[in-house]
Amino acid sequence: MKAKPEDIVRRFHAGSDQFRLVLLCGPNVTRCQALVEELVKPLAQAAERVDLTIGDIADGPARLNDEANSASLFGDKRFLVLRLNSGEAVRATAAIDNLLASETAGDPVFVIAPGMGDKTALAKSIIAAPDALIATCYETTPQQAAAAIQTMAQTEGLRLSREMAQEIAALTSNDLVLARMEVEKIALYLDATPENPLAPEDDILLLLGAENDEEDINLLIHAALNGDAARLAQEIAATRAQGISEIGLIRIMLRHLSKLAELRSKVDKGGNVDAVAGHPSVFSRNRNISSGNCASGHPPISRG
Repeated sequence: MKAKPEDIVRRFHAGSDQFRLVLLCGPNVTRCQALVEELVKPLAQAAERVDLTIGDIADGPARLNDEANSASLFGDKRFLVLRLNSGEAVRATAAIDNLLASETAGDPVFVIAPGMGDKTALAKSIIAAPDALIATCYETTPQQAAAAIQTMAQTEGLRLSREMAQEIAALTSNDLVLARMEVEKIALYLDATPENPLAPEDDILLLLGAENDEEDINLLIHAALNGDAARLAQEIAATRAQGISEIGLIRIMLRHLSKLAELRSKVDKGGNVDAVAGHPSVFSRNRNISSGNCASGHPPISRG
């Protein structure tokens, strides 16, 4: 069955026992990833997650169904997440068709297939299957991102204002994987839960953004702009492990560079270096570096 991206999580959770397969496709990689994480979140509390790639099911068309019907080593419930890179959906078609044709339902399978269209033979098979769901994820608009972020916040126990949701959307360039990290970070900091929902203060993003070293994309941007190839490779590997897309990183880099150009132009027009470096859009821990770079002819690093 076909579902809209904004409806697929609700439809699956309303009748999770009815569906053996859920597939997210389309050009928006991060939306596909974010929706899968929303789909599996309740399952992850009591079931084992098994991550698969095309290499794990390449032995034959029965392999995916075999995996779905294999018992956990400890007899626990399981769910499978199959990630297909662009172009790999065709190679997985026989395995998915075999799964849908199986007489035994087995563990639920969630497939992330960015780049795959909803007019392919595989998509048509899933649309026709009564026990499968498929949604096509197009590029996320700021309005869609803000609405999705508010939904994320509710599940984490945050009463997020529309304005803050829009700010997070802008901060993450509508990348819902990055946005989820921000929402989870705020909830953890406030010790918010669905049973104890809390409303964050207006300056929470600045506070946590300035203090967070582990997930700070600025580390990657520093390495890139400073030409530190070794550090850049490390930071790219770290962001890839977090599920952040390359497109999302490029968008954030462009936003940073745009802000850098804006601040640099103020210095070139006679603006005070310290005043420019003290702009709220510059991380507090970067302001000394920024002042030095402005004075030496290089633009400051900003939060943007």
